Amino acid sequence: MKRPVALLLAPIRPDAQGNGLARRAWMWAATLAARHELRTIILAKSQWFAQGHGDIPGTTTIVPVRSSATRPDWIVADPELVQALRDALPADMPDRIVVFRLQLLDVLALLPPAWRHRVELDSDDREAHARLDFARLSFRRLRLRTALGHLRGALCYVRAERRAIRQVSSLHLAAAEDADAVRRLAGPGVRVFATPNRIDGPLAPPRAEGSVFPPRILFVGTLGFLPNEDAALWLAEAITPHLRRLVPNAQVAVAGLPGSARLAARLARAGVEYLGAPESLSEAYANAAVAIAPLRGGSGTKLKMLEAWQHGRPVVATSHACRGLGAVPDQDVLRADSASGLAAACARLLIDGALAARLAANGQALLRRRFHMDSPERA
Repeated sequence: MKRPVALLLAPIRPDAQGNGLARRAWMWAATLAARHELRTIILAKSQWFAQGHGDIPGTTTIVPVRSSATRPDWIVADPELVQALRDALPADMPDRIVVFRLQLLDVLALLPPAWRHRVELDSDDREAHARLDFARLSFRRLRLRTALGHLRGALCYVRAERRAIRQVSSLHLAAAEDADAVRRLAGPGVRVFATPNRIDGPLAPPRAEGSVFPPRILFVGTLGFLPNEDAALWLAEAITPHLRRLVPNAQVAVAGLPGSARLAARLARAGVEYLGAPESLSEAYANAAVAIAPLRGGSGTKLKMLEAWQHGRPVVATSHACRGLGAVPDQDVLRADSASGLAAACARLLIDGALAARLAANGQALLRRRFHMDSPERA
């Protein structure tokens, strides 16, 4: 029997081992391919967006595109894209059409008119709110020109979100609180789903009570991404001094794709080890007692939380890093929002092995139940 067809449009190559954007795209590719013959069209702004690990289910077409000079990350629906997309689309209307990310909104007008009532848009997060956070973080770092650019971007995405509500059959967002806010904005008749991030791959055994680890705290993140850069600097320059007063032999490490040489130098001056971007993070997690997510900006849900639980580590995090996950403080995660509070939480887990083992096990159970590709709960 012929399988139904699904079409996925994404601005990045789906990749189960990539950054957060690529992993969410992979979640859609894997989910759709489980029940459909999948056609994926990657609208790539550069070669980097077309690269990744492993194979994508079904058939894949890469279409080069360009970004808007005035709207951050926006894909321009120019004549070249019109022809390339027309050549890549299937001949018949797919049974499901998923467009990943709000920045592809103008691409919807290039689809055959009869198809548009089937379009599901996954905006992932509320991009306007993310841009406001980027502006706030930039102001904090005295990058005034960058902050103003993010404020202009936020206004663009406010308008785009309102347009999207009128143009698609349904909207998906990662965090339940974001989905609730969009439902209130959209009003009755618009389907808005909380579709959480899910990650793929095996689960490492959570650390057992009595296990011996070096007193090491690990932060993982793409350091070219502003909220991760801010988190790494806050960890190094504010949290680490508090931690070393409580646990003098504590070690702090940061892993992920590199940011600027200036950032690396500031980490080194604070005595924080930069591990670079290893091919696999398993060793970095294996050598750490605790994972930390000191995030103060961004939106959506944080895949680094899920990744830490996947590797069997207890997590210390800000309220912002926990948003959308339903993690219970002191049961699944230790939560704090000040540098001294985060340091104290890390110290507790370095000292109390039983607490660390319990949090690691509970966090992984939450991951297995709600945020793994094999999760029994579905949105």
